[in-house]
Amino acid sequence: MKSRLRKKLDSIQRLYLLYITRAYRTTATAALQEVTGLQPLHLQIQQEATYARVARARYSSNFFTLIFNPTDYESKSSGIHIQPPNFLLRNQISTAENHRGSGTKTIYADGSKTDEGTYCILENYGIIASWQGKLDHSNSVFQAEILAIKLAIEAASSLLRLIKIWTDNLSSLLVILNPKSHRSMVREIQTLLLSHKHIHLRWLKSHFGYLVNGCADQLAKEATTKCDPFFLPKPLSYRKSEIRPAALSFWQDN
Repeated sequence: MKSRLRKKLDSIQRLYLLYITRAYRTTATAALQEVTGLQPLHLQIQQEATYARVARARYSSNFFTLIFNPTDYESKSSGIHIQPPNFLLRNQISTAENHRGSGTKTIYADGSKTDEGTYCILENYGIIASWQGKLDHSNSVFQAEILAIKLAIEAASSLLRLIKIWTDNLSSLLVILNPKSHRSMVREIQTLLLSHKHIHLRWLKSHFGYLVNGCADQLAKEATTKCDPFFLPKPLSYRKSEIRPAALSFWQDN
């Protein structure tokens, strides 16, 4: 950004900094920025421009020494991929806690706070199959939960009888019930469920006395040391946590 434009932005920001701090008009702009902890406008604009190029335009972009590749981050889908009359998931997803033990095949999906995802398939209360996956530290707990649900649905798709998948993450079910969700993995789950009517999603309270749910949770925690990393694009929110330290370092050095 040109020096002349930076000075113009500083003069605009200065008026608000003086109002916030109630400092003397002779106080330097840099000092006002330091006191308030507000970065110069040109740095804020460059951060937002980088975010827009990567997240919305899906172009590679650099912020000083950092290079951001759009393929490393989640993409947001636009529009409605399933028409409202065909979006009939209410009968397959229940957010009411109505756990009932039975001898049928049941799947428990879980994502832990350390960003691991798991599912385990049970029949007559015995684990007959399981999966563990470890995500990168940049991935979120929500991504771990959604991934576990997606893979559990794929595992259940070949079982041609009623299958109930239980999760202790209520927010995941609410997102799946949203026909306007822009998350690509959520849209994949919605399509899978509509294609496999015998698969139902259910919610149960975390660690609420259910031994089998505890098994899924334990598998999620063990994935930290026992599993190879499972690649999943970073959430877009993580980009801001990457760029903020670089902007702060540049500001302090200059």
